[in-house]
Amino acid sequence: MSHIAIRVDASQAIGTGHVSRMHVLASMLQGSGHQVTLVCRDLPGNLIAVSQEQGLTVAVLPAPKNLLSNTDWLGVSQWQDAEETTACVANQPVDLMVVDHYALDARWEQSIHTHLGCPVMVVDDLANRPHDCAFLLDQNPWPDLTTRYASQLLNSQARCLLGPDYALLRPVFAALHQSPPPREDKVIAFFSGTDPTGESRKLVDAVKHLAHEQKRESLPFSLLIVTGQRNPDRDVLCKAPVPDGVRVVEALSDFDAHMARARYAFGAAGVTAIERSCLGVPSTLVCVAENQHAMAEYLAGQPGYQYLGRGEHTRWQDYASALQHLAANWHQLPTLPAITDGKGAERVVAALEHHLCN
Repeated sequence: MSHIAIRVDASQAIGTGHVSRMHVLASMLQGSGHQVTLVCRDLPGNLIAVSQEQGLTVAVLPAPKNLLSNTDWLGVSQWQDAEETTACVANQPVDLMVVDHYALDARWEQSIHTHLGCPVMVVDDLANRPHDCAFLLDQNPWPDLTTRYASQLLNSQARCLLGPDYALLRPVFAALHQSPPPREDKVIAFFSGTDPTGESRKLVDAVKHLAHEQKRESLPFSLLIVTGQRNPDRDVLCKAPVPDGVRVVEALSDFDAHMARARYAFGAAGVTAIERSCLGVPSTLVCVAENQHAMAEYLAGQPGYQYLGRGEHTRWQDYASALQHLAANWHQLPTLPAITDGKGAERVVAALEHHLCN
């Protein structure tokens, strides 16, 4: 049995996506008999308690004395973070360190390798900083995957696991991909766990406007809006009255099943875009974080996608127009080709186990 440590954070500034995909990897590794320790810093909006509730072991790094800005995702220097991370897991040997953090690069990775004597696996999708690692995972469907991580960004010995074939999706997505449920006249909307640009609120305003202006015509579909548990507007949105056929909830225990039954979706261009593709659900995309912009623009040129643009620029009027267009074309929706079968986490674990056993 190997001991695998995972350095990852969630916060109000970072969002929840990094920790969510590391939950998938950690659970898959534990299911294969490995010991896993998440290493997370005590930041505002963290998911440490959620990780522990899921049965994962968490080593907590101390809260920083001060966060300089919303872009100060680490709160300390890379040197201090590497030192504190090493101390957190030094009570037993570490066979592999996984790091999923935009604020860490080759300097941190080299320090970890030196002090813990273990290989490092990097999870990234920005390709904007150097890495020194044994593995690099980028699960996004970039058009330039083969050249995205140029030699100056990555050591030549690193094994690259690139593209949606390695997407860290929960096992339920593979099952739903293989045996999809019947579709319903339903649209589902989810704009990440934090919804930093207020897309849920804009969509609610749009359906209220349409209901007021088009009293004699109803949309040919129901609309389910999932706000996300870290959405600052969630309480107001979930309690406010909405038109018939519209439901607003904070979270769903069977969110994936609802997504699989939907015929269309509105959502961010992050990991949920890969999930929707796995289930064959066409969608209208919005970029709610800077790291999503390139992928959103790429997917916008593919069949089955519409793109509203960056969230800081979208308005409720844009959603009203998108809903009207969707209603007018409801019975001629495009088919969305699946870009993954949902078994990416299995492939990642198999690659790591092969490396650890040889």
